[in-house]
Amino acid sequence: MSKASTKCKDAIKEWLKRERMKAEAKSKAWAEKKAAGAASEDMPKDADGQMRNLDGTVFTNAKDAKKVSLTCMIPPIAKMDAKLNDLPMCEHLALSTNNISSIGNLANLRNLKILSLSRNNIKSLSKLDPLGQTLEQLWLSYNQIEKLDGLSKLRRLRVLYVANNVIKDFNEFAKLKDNTSLEEMVAVGNPCYDQADSNEAARMNVIRMVPTLKKLDGRRVELKEREAAEAKEE
Repeated sequence: MSKASTKCKDAIKEWLKRERMKAEAKSKAWAEKKAAGAASEDMPKDADGQMRNLDGTVFTNAKDAKKVSLTCMIPPIAKMDAKLNDLPMCEHLALSTNNISSIGNLANLRNLKILSLSRNNIKSLSKLDPLGQTLEQLWLSYNQIEKLDGLSKLRRLRVLYVANNVIKDFNEFAKLKDNTSLEEMVAVGNPCYDQADSNEAARMNVIRMVPTLKKLDGRRVELKEREAAEAKEE
């Protein structure tokens, strides 16, 4: 018997319902303040009962939304189905804390900058190439990823979170050599870290493999660390 799951279509509907409720709650709260004597010119911009993107623009349906959060669905989302392609304006898509096992159906998300897939059941990275010219942040911590293939086309990728996966070999990080914009990464909690002589040795291995990093595991990469990593490579 298969486990129950939520389809993306239904998850989007549920998210939209919550957004409408939040907009209505803000409008109601302002109406109460106004009734108590607040001046009309003090009305917040987001208290008009309309749903708004973070930049202040109004959206009336999911296709115009710039951030869509489908996290922690009950029952969880198991498949990234074709309904995700109905979010053409989406810049930040959050799908964390579900039961997704593979990535897909992102071809029409031509504005996507942040993709959050943490705390799922993803084992391999694929079908991300359509996001090569837009994606800047990819959040994949707490999955089952062992290999870092499938990211080379993401030329604008600046932030990559792959903590607490099952990466066993530091050489996997060398596969990020084509991601020349990559500046920040979190990779702690993988088996390769446990196999290193120390946390600092693990850190040095990653810095050597990904020389563009400015921040690793929440700490700034210092010049002396970079120089030491380069010297060890020589």
